[in-house]
Amino acid sequence: MAIPVNRPQPSPAPTANAASAGDGRLYLRDQDLNEGAALIRAAARKIGQLAEAAGAAANISAPEMDILQEIHDLGPMDVGDLRSRLAAPKQSLARNLNQLEGRAFVKRETDPRDRRRRLVTLTPEGAAFTRDATERRRAALRQAFLTAGPDAVSGTRRVLSEILRARGEP
Repeated sequence: MAIPVNRPQPSPAPTANAASAGDGRLYLRDQDLNEGAALIRAAARKIGQLAEAAGAAANISAPEMDILQEIHDLGPMDVGDLRSRLAAPKQSLARNLNQLEGRAFVKRETDPRDRRRRLVTLTPEGAAFTRDATERRRAALRQAFLTAGPDAVSGTRRVLSEILRARGEP
């Protein structure tokens, strides 16, 4: 359900607890939106740093780590879809895939359902390497969500999903 911004929501007749429940309005000042965007960027950087710590030991760059994490989280994907998801230039993605393939962390194969497509998958070595970074990220998210509580978990998911939906992503 979408909540109108700066407009009261229809609400049932006031009850004794109405004052404690709030009045159903959502006020967002530009400063609040700027601070929210800054928090999202800072949190994304922190999550990236957790993964990069694992990558630094193996001399894996941040863009290479992004590729490994994306495939780990979502499974094998077409090179074009990967490029789209990461908003990566074609040459940069190709270079990073070549480097990861050279280290035997990923492999590119022809999609058996559509021979025009090339799927990128993690090798067993790539999957094992990526597990460490994934566990660091999960631990940080788990602690943050446990501290913030269940409403924050569903609220965060809704806000981030809406940002992506507005951008045209599923």
